[in-house]
Amino acid sequence: MSAVLGAALLLATTSWCQEARVTGYSRLEYGPTTFDGTPIGTPEPIAAASWNIPIDSVVVIPELGSFRVADRGMLGSSGWVDIAVWSRAEAYELTSTRTVCVYPPA
Repeated sequence: MSAVLGAALLLATTSWCQEARVTGYSRLEYGPTTFDGTPIGTPEPIAAASWNIPIDSVVVIPELGSFRVADRGMLGSSGWVDIAVWSRAEAYELTSTRTVCVYPPA
């Protein structure tokens, strides 16, 4: 394995924390599936994330919980997590900047 490929693989599997824009989106207004094919109505806590966070990563947001990244959107290239919720009211309540810890898939 080349040194460049080894370094890329290490970076892809290393967890990190960053400040991110956190928002919500209503599951009832989108669907029927997420970017990775998950049914939008799943009871699983899921989120969309900017392209710097790999699909299937787990994002942990203190006071909000853990969410699997299953979706994309028009979120920009980095620093954004959009949590799937059941109403617009819930979505609006989430809007803030928070510390988000990202755990990429193994």
